[in-house]
Amino acid sequence: MAMRLQLTDGCELLEEWAGSASQAERNVMYDALFAVGDGSAFLIYDIFGDPRDPSNFIVAVKPNLVLKVMLRREDSSFAIRYLGAPDDDRDEAAGTTAPTREEPSSPEGA
Repeated sequence: MAMRLQLTDGCELLEEWAGSASQAERNVMYDALFAVGDGSAFLIYDIFGDPRDPSNFIVAVKPNLVLKVMLRREDSSFAIRYLGAPDDDRDEAAGTTAPTREEPSSPEGA
């Protein structure tokens, strides 16, 4: 069963990223954000767990574009933690965005 989530945090990151992104990149990122919100992202995209924080997930939107979100099951919401190229994430607090295919993850934690 798909989980519906509400975006509650990270809009400022989205606005900052969108300012320098192409229209095509914005379109695919918005599609990915809607998919996270309606719970279909786990069916459409490759999703990887963040080894540093089990509540964070990395969505491979396209080969050089990722979205990192934090899921909050307790209030059915999610927050944007990072958007951009996998190797552009230099903020230590945001964690690793280079997906590791050996450890796919699901929102159920199974």
